[in-house]
Amino acid sequence: MPIIPWNRDRSADWSLLLFLLMILLLTSTWSGQVHALNQSRVLLFDGSVIVGKIVSYRSDAVTLDTSFNRELAIDATLIKDIEASAEDLSIATLLLKDGRRVEAAPFIVTSGLLALSDGEIVKLSDVDKLNPEPWEMGQGYAWQGLASVALTVARGNTDADQLDVAINTQLDSTRDRITLRANIERDTAIVTVPSASGDGTFDRVSTPSADNWQIIGKYDYYLEDWTTHYFGVNASIEADEFTDIRLRSYIGPYYGRKLFNGSWGKLDGELGFVRVDTDFYNADDTEYYGANWNFTGESMVLGGDSRLYLTHVGILNISDDNSVILDTTVGFGFPLFFGLEAAAEFSIDYDGAAAVGKESVDQSYNLRVGYSW
Repeated sequence: MPIIPWNRDRSADWSLLLFLLMILLLTSTWSGQVHALNQSRVLLFDGSVIVGKIVSYRSDAVTLDTSFNRELAIDATLIKDIEASAEDLSIATLLLKDGRRVEAAPFIVTSGLLALSDGEIVKLSDVDKLNPEPWEMGQGYAWQGLASVALTVARGNTDADQLDVAINTQLDSTRDRITLRANIERDTAIVTVPSASGDGTFDRVSTPSADNWQIIGKYDYYLEDWTTHYFGVNASIEADEFTDIRLRSYIGPYYGRKLFNGSWGKLDGELGFVRVDTDFYNADDTEYYGANWNFTGESMVLGGDSRLYLTHVGILNISDDNSVILDTTVGFGFPLFFGLEAAAEFSIDYDGAAAVGKESVDQSYNLRVGYSW
């Protein structure tokens, strides 16, 4: 996983985002380094023996690369002994749950106990991570994300072009987290209209049918002694010509919590307040304070490296008419090859303060292809 220094320039404009998307789609051979130990024998308390390479130790589970499963996860409470192969003299770096960084050579467990290189004996349950990434030890950031595109070109009885580009990226460290989500949609339809010459003929012209974009940025700071809790601030700017929104922005603080964070998936929930300003093309401009809640999560319960994901943003106008803004996206993504990912996605947006004459509900279905890192 790439490590980004703390002073990396994270500024971006739309031309940079589109350029980044092209680079990510073409650069499909970039992957993170995997730290794997040589062939080991894992003896369980029930007498079972499993032979394979130890790929990682995370969340109190050992992951093995075996002949029948490349990512076999075994709960640490089931493990009695781990025997290293005779040729395995590699030094294993361990991050203990008390924050210490130690070494063991080789990585051998006997009756749930582990001998470190300096002679100290620790329990396997005291180990937090095996061969941690630099960012997991407080050095830099882990950068991950997904850039995807949904493109439709239809010709025949219906002529239409649809382009939807989305980027979701995150910088994570042991201290804080930076999130950026951006999307742009440009759709056109080719329609037949009477010729301007007035001679009774018809012309086919291209007319926009969707023109909108949005950028959401978030910053989270983890509480030092309560790492599942954090404070943060989020901001958004968006425009949508066909809903009469010239520019809508909001910004505000929130309190967040990692509601779930396990091997099956994760879910974050946040509650705060924001100031919302909306500049309409035709309707009267509005500005108000609102209660804000956010949910972001994903799950791997379906297996096969697939994932279910959710993003939800809600804003309640508490200073005027109690109108509500709800933006929800749910999707199912699955890997293709070389870091490429396909996804089926459904989005529904509700604007309780939509301009007069505009629909309050927008729905969209997308089949997306992107590059994840």
